[in-house]
Amino acid sequence: MKTRTLALLLAAAAGLAALPTACGVRVTETSTPPATQAARPSAAPSASPSPSVTPTTSPSASPLPSPTSSAEAAAVRRAAATVSVKAILPQFDVLAEDIFARSQVPGAAVAVVAGDAAVYVRCFGIREVGRPEKVDKDTVFQLASVSKGFTATMLAALVGEGEIGWDDPVRKYWPGFALWDPWVSRHVTLRDLMAHRSGLPAYAGDELEAFGYSRLEILQRLRYLEPVAGFRAAYAYQNSLPTAAAEAATRATGESWRRLVRRRVLAPLGMHATVLTYRDYLEASDRSGSHTVVSGAMRARTPDDDDLFGPAGGVSSSIADMVQYLRMQLNGGALAGVRVAGEQALAATHAATTVIDDDETGPTAYALGWETYGYLGRRVVQHGGDFSQGVSTLVSMVPEDGVGIVVLTNAFPEGHAVTTALASTLYDLYREGAPREDWLTTQQQRLEQKLKGSILDPYRHLPEEPPADAASPRERTVYEGIYANAYYGRVTVSRGPGSSLNVKMGHGQTLRYVPWDGDTWRQPANGTAAVFSVREDRARSVRIMVLDFAGRDGVLRRR
Repeated sequence: MKTRTLALLLAAAAGLAALPTACGVRVTETSTPPATQAARPSAAPSASPSPSVTPTTSPSASPLPSPTSSAEAAAVRRAAATVSVKAILPQFDVLAEDIFARSQVPGAAVAVVAGDAAVYVRCFGIREVGRPEKVDKDTVFQLASVSKGFTATMLAALVGEGEIGWDDPVRKYWPGFALWDPWVSRHVTLRDLMAHRSGLPAYAGDELEAFGYSRLEILQRLRYLEPVAGFRAAYAYQNSLPTAAAEAATRATGESWRRLVRRRVLAPLGMHATVLTYRDYLEASDRSGSHTVVSGAMRARTPDDDDLFGPAGGVSSSIADMVQYLRMQLNGGALAGVRVAGEQALAATHAATTVIDDDETGPTAYALGWETYGYLGRRVVQHGGDFSQGVSTLVSMVPEDGVGIVVLTNAFPEGHAVTTALASTLYDLYREGAPREDWLTTQQQRLEQKLKGSILDPYRHLPEEPPADAASPRERTVYEGIYANAYYGRVTVSRGPGSSLNVKMGHGQTLRYVPWDGDTWRQPANGTAAVFSVREDRARSVRIMVLDFAGRDGVLRRR
């Protein structure tokens, strides 16, 4: 199964125009004015929306409120934090270089924002193994689940304009939307979808990609998946439900998710390198690849295509563009005098909504497209993204201090340890003066443990060799036929090469199984089983173990 994020498993001068193409390290030497509601970054071309953006195609510039005593106190706090961050940047740069060198990651881009400016930007390594091109400030990386924040920001823009409401029932805009329970179907809101509190099992709908279904068909099939928790009672990470929220916004406005994000978020911020489709990512002239370790060596892989769940994982961007995005998030939804999203509507996306965990360090919660937790006396808001084919990214910020970091890498899982290590190192340095530990080593060890039994591999496996007393299978005609259940739809079992069986899922993937023990067949690719129930020399049902996990019923009955 494709993995779009593992971040939640481990909860714990304006613009970039002055940067050289090679994206060398930039450490500012002088402080910049702190961001307040009254003082915004200058409207320099590098920090402002494109001149071609007009009020008819994007939110217009509007007067910002006058400062209050609380705003002035926040400005003082942010100014102090900016001074602290700038003071530790030389040390952070040395540690960042060391972390990258030890990680095996081929390429990365890192930016630190403080005082409403990019105070540090550095690019490391190469775009793709076997090619000489270096990562630069315009290199486009797949963001994976960091994309959820873009969808949340787009929704916040609509909420701020009164076009939708966070607590509006989804059916107000999409009458046909349904989940298992009719009452829940009537009452589930956009906030519920974005906060992962539907009661469905984690990653509901992701496994339906293998059946070749369209986005809409997957979302419609969620009504056949029984919940594993009470509505609004528990957290379970999703990609399909934020996608459903985007679909509701499309129905409310008549505009596609791509157009809404382009018009409401990217255009006002001048994020012209950012793309929203797999094809556009592949066609980018300056793009990073994807990498995993194969047989002990880092290898380039075919990048993941996440168009199906684009609102949850389909955005790709450069470090230059991501600085603008992070500045807007830290500025309450506005940048260079242009309001992208209403301040209160955007603040809702950062606010703890669904508890994930609560231990001696305090609660970790999911917000709307972000997670939030406490660290060193500050509230951190962040989201990571991972593709199992070889991408790891992170956007992390401390809104109270106006400080944040973006890390884009082109490897998985090695890049995941890099993203979290760099964020923790930055926060330790400016809050405590020194790293509390070697965060790369710590994160690598945590990641190794978290990946065991994670969503990457939640299945039960058969040994490669069958039992010594294994029975022979029946004639393959006993098993051949069509099987189905409401959630998955149909699978077709037919003869495969040699003595094998083919199991075709919908109109998508075909899995191959070989005899293992009687009516139990084994998939050589991952060691999972297909177990047939046979009566009177005819298989009546089959339990396909790659479809039988974490709240899913993998039993399909013969048609």
